[in-house]
Amino acid sequence: MPEAQHPAGRPSEADEAAEVLSIGSVVGGATPRNAPWRDAIRNLAVGVKEARSGVQAPLCLNIVFHVPGNILKPEFSGTRTGTFSRRRALLMVQVALPDEPPPDADRYVISAAHAAISTAGGWAEQRGVDVDVSALHAILDRL
Repeated sequence: MPEAQHPAGRPSEADEAAEVLSIGSVVGGATPRNAPWRDAIRNLAVGVKEARSGVQAPLCLNIVFHVPGNILKPEFSGTRTGTFSRRRALLMVQVALPDEPPPDADRYVISAAHAAISTAGGWAEQRGVDVDVSALHAILDRL
């Protein structure tokens, strides 16, 4: 049976294995004010990509930061769970960032990513799934 193909000729996202931890963002309009957030998220994504090598976990996590901008602002605060793909064992957790970046935005997004991992652990616990998220926290601890 042929593999499902993405329009560009690559396997579809649903057929690709999920990374154990990945970072994304939704930016509500790029502005000078939110540039520190965008830089910090980019730094975190690069660091996670390097630090996750060889790490395995029973639950893969995609952390998506919602950055307030001049067009859109997050409609929630803190963290919340998003979609879950049972097939890929991949959970999305969304993180709403405040309007004003702190002086150390890098440290803030790492702390927020830890909170997102804890949210994922709570999500699994509520469903009676025994998932140890310590490997995901350890990835961030390497940064």
